[in-house]
Amino acid sequence: MRMRNALQVLILFLAAGSGLGAQEAIRPQVMRISHELHQAFAQKDYATAEAKCRELLALAPDEPNGHYNLACALARQAKPDAALEALGAAVAKGYNDPAHLKADEDLASLRELQGFKDLAAKARENEQKGNYEKGPEISGLKSIEDFPEGGLRYRLRLSAEATKEQPQRLMLWLHPSGGSMNQVAENMAPLLAKHGCALAVFTQKAWGGWSSEDAAKLAPTLEALGKVEGLDASKPILFGYSAGGQMALTLWAESPGRYGGLVIDAAYPLDTNAYARGQVQAMALPQDEAIKKVPIFSLVGEADGGHQLWTQIKPKWLEAGIPLVYRTVPGKGHTWLFGVEQRTALAAWLDSVNSGKFPSDPLATPEPEAAK
Repeated sequence: MRMRNALQVLILFLAAGSGLGAQEAIRPQVMRISHELHQAFAQKDYATAEAKCRELLALAPDEPNGHYNLACALARQAKPDAALEALGAAVAKGYNDPAHLKADEDLASLRELQGFKDLAAKARENEQKGNYEKGPEISGLKSIEDFPEGGLRYRLRLSAEATKEQPQRLMLWLHPSGGSMNQVAENMAPLLAKHGCALAVFTQKAWGGWSSEDAAKLAPTLEALGKVEGLDASKPILFGYSAGGQMALTLWAESPGRYGGLVIDAAYPLDTNAYARGQVQAMALPQDEAIKKVPIFSLVGEADGGHQLWTQIKPKWLEAGIPLVYRTVPGKGHTWLFGVEQRTALAAWLDSVNSGKFPSDPLATPEPEAAK
């Protein structure tokens, strides 16, 4: 099943051709039917799910996910021919996520059919034809672009001097919600390259945020990056801003040993599950000795509310042995914080990390010397 929340469905339906004058009429129907469709799949009532899909398609027949979900409901009812027809309609109208299609258990009964394999290939063609963000060449750096199957389309900025014998360490840009900010990140690529790191940005994905599906696509992406000569992608440094920084912290908490470090801007050690329930509390400390070998460089604006959470948690993290360097930026709120001073500090941090050290703030500020 390819399910979106009701607001996303409404936006997609309006974009699919419903006029502005019909918006108020469509809104309650979409919200109600989408909720009922969620319930039907959750209760494994696939006949009802089929009916709800058809209701949604009557409102927006050109929305590919509607046809996709209909295919799921039909496949669950052992109607392979009808399911393939609905899946074909989804692909014809632009469905472009072959990785999800191949992994979706709702479509498991179709996987060995040649028609399914053909449609998966066409969905991959749609994916490859999708619009993606291009970027200018950067002097002194090689630009390498790829779109690995099952992964995320990326652009790598690698020093022209990097070799197999002297590779650069991979830094992976994790965008904020609402936009890629690739240009802002890539403006830092020459600095990063000078200090031993190559920057990869993603050029085609949903910029609204980060999902579990996005996270699953990182593995095949890193596998592809690992084959680039002159690049060490074995333990990448995650570089995230705002929602991207939160994603970096989440990935680190799940498996800290996979990463060589975190660089985060305007992100906090927040328990995101508790936050979804309206509670603000710190994330649990990962019970993994690897946390002592993953250096973290964090910037937060002094006027950012997340500064208070960092103030609370920083001593505990340092006591646990996390190599944390935390800096506040005076007069700034929740915003991009890499000015001249912060770039200089990051360059020094990278030099230290790439030499095998684990830079960290002291546990306590030394007492000032007595006046003589």
